[in-house]
Amino acid sequence: MTTNYYNAYTQALGALRLIPIYLDSVGVVSRATLIGAASEAIDLLGSIPCRTIELAEVFRCVNNVIQDGQVAYVTPTNSPEYPFGAVVTDAKGQICAAAMGKSKEGLAELIRLKLVPQSEGFGEDAA
Repeated sequence: MTTNYYNAYTQALGALRLIPIYLDSVGVVSRATLIGAASEAIDLLGSIPCRTIELAEVFRCVNNVIQDGQVAYVTPTNSPEYPFGAVVTDAKGQICAAAMGKSKEGLAELIRLKLVPQSEGFGEDAA
């Protein structure tokens, strides 16, 4: 993913990328530049609500278990017992799976299981 703007993520990456340059080639990047970049990144990262970071992690976990051509959507819920929800659709927007979970890993596993094709059918006896 490439971006043409600075956000907390790109600012933090930029600051981290300056460290080896500063350590390997003293003088190419000044100490003040490194400290300034790190301070800006810390301020930007500190301004992101924790819930936003949690949802990004939930999305990453759910997105890892879906198939090509499917799209994952995650959301916080009002349920303290199941704080995260997810819906997976196909390319046409039809719902393939939906679930609520207690954790990001649990939600991803529920979605993965709902996306597994049925091996026997829909309740009829195997011949």
